[in-house]
Amino acid sequence: MKMEDEHPASSVLLNTFVIKKKRCRVYFHHGTLIWETERPPYTRWTLPLTDALAVNYGDTYIPDSWIREKNPTVVLSTSPTSFILHYAARGPNNRWSHHNVVMSHTDSRQVASWVKTIRNYLLNISCRPRKILVFINPYGGKKRGKKIWQKEVQPLMRITGIETRTIITERAGHITDILLNSNLDGFQGIICIGGDGTFAEVFNGLVLRTAKDLQIDSNDSNVLLPQPIIPVGVIPSGSTDTLAYSLHGTTDVQTSVIHIIFGDTTGLDLSSVHGNHKLHRLYASVLSYGYLGDVIKESEKFRWMGPQRYDYSGFKKIIANKGYEGEIELLSDPCHPAASTRCMKNCNRCISQMTDERGDKQISRKLIVRGKFFMVNGANVSCACSKCPQGFSPHCHIGDGCLDIILVRHTSLINNIRMLWRLSSKRKNVYDLPFVEVYRAREFTFQAFPQLTSSGTISTSHTASTVSVWNCDGEVLEHVDVKIRVHCQLLKVFTRRMQESVKQSKCLCFP
Repeated sequence: MKMEDEHPASSVLLNTFVIKKKRCRVYFHHGTLIWETERPPYTRWTLPLTDALAVNYGDTYIPDSWIREKNPTVVLSTSPTSFILHYAARGPNNRWSHHNVVMSHTDSRQVASWVKTIRNYLLNISCRPRKILVFINPYGGKKRGKKIWQKEVQPLMRITGIETRTIITERAGHITDILLNSNLDGFQGIICIGGDGTFAEVFNGLVLRTAKDLQIDSNDSNVLLPQPIIPVGVIPSGSTDTLAYSLHGTTDVQTSVIHIIFGDTTGLDLSSVHGNHKLHRLYASVLSYGYLGDVIKESEKFRWMGPQRYDYSGFKKIIANKGYEGEIELLSDPCHPAASTRCMKNCNRCISQMTDERGDKQISRKLIVRGKFFMVNGANVSCACSKCPQGFSPHCHIGDGCLDIILVRHTSLINNIRMLWRLSSKRKNVYDLPFVEVYRAREFTFQAFPQLTSSGTISTSHTASTVSVWNCDGEVLEHVDVKIRVHCQLLKVFTRRMQESVKQSKCLCFP
């Protein structure tokens, strides 16, 4: 039975299908699919079609056009007696997984009618991408980029009918160069399979391309950078994957792919790093001076070790316990990170900043902090990962136009170990450590203090022994004196965001 208006969302379908040898009543109305058993024990499943991925005819059906392509002399073909509904379900720890259910019927016209209606509904979800540009980093993390594409990403893209163009990266800066100079017409999404550094290349190239097209000088630290139209996504295959975790609440690959297929987006803050009248880079996770800067620079010597190079370099630098003099001037936000809520799906703070960003700037106040620091961190997101479950700043928001500044004063080796232990904890954070200061800011500048020479005069140049480097989204930035400014929700990213935990995933098919 079928009652249908012009729009697929207003279609009403009702019929009986066989699902795993059980007769079920199946309903479709107002974008929701419901099926329930006809006989006891009665069981009912509900699926909003916004969680559906695709619908295809059963494996036994071969369309006439396909048969004629392979053998033009064939006249007859089988009729569709079943369809397969592919969908995604959210389970524990924010992980989404792909499932399918097969529904069979003796009347091929009923099967065709249901397939047509469901397909039309999915096609009318305008945010879903139909054509995607995919960058694959074959070298990042454990060098699994190509395998992840072949085994986990490409099959789901084929099922959902998304057209993809893949590019294997060959060198650092390859993605940025392509995005700056290629024709991007027709793409509804740009994604990468890689770590935080790979993703940084994507949005740096895309923002710079947009500024270039609009003739905006990105080297001007006071300019409002333009928002790219094309949304972006990241499929984790790096060493830490802090951005994937902050966006999705997990570094699970299938979850990231499903979020991209859904097409839902949210605004992500990007922070610009200017120095010496030049834009050095945009970053999305963390900019860190001192300890983490030393670690990332040292680890470049040990790339052959893979991700373990960070542990080895980290141990060496924690023992060295270097401190660096500097001055931070910041435009402070009235909301302290420790008093803030966690950033999750439908975050009120991020939603309000979309319309009230400039109003909040009027009540910001300027602060200056000087001293000797073990670490200076500007966190754009919580920066959570497997090694740091809560991140540098657990209450950092991804789209509130602010970053959290975490200053770790130079102190004893024991205190440094206490701080690292806190960062590795699933329950505690560094907010209340006496040698740690935390601020929320819309922009800040950092200047390394001049050092005294042996004769007592002020040195006018920085040397390797007196300054560190910046760790910017996992890449080394040598320029020390910088201005960092947050650009509120500059980037549209594919994600449904992390949500409150669910106890158990309910698969909508028969066990």
